Amino acid sequence: MNGSLEDAELRAEDLRQAANALGRLTGRIDVEELLGKIFGEFCIGK
Repeated sequence: MNGSLEDAELRAEDLRQAANALGRLTGRIDVEELLGKIFGEFCIGK
């Protein structure tokens, strides 16, 4: 495989972003988004 490690990291980030966008289009639940909503609406740990 040609290219530097930095190139591979950039391609991996592009793929991660594309997968997230596809998940939003197909209705997949994003764990980070779900946790953000839960913790944003409830006082947990106080």
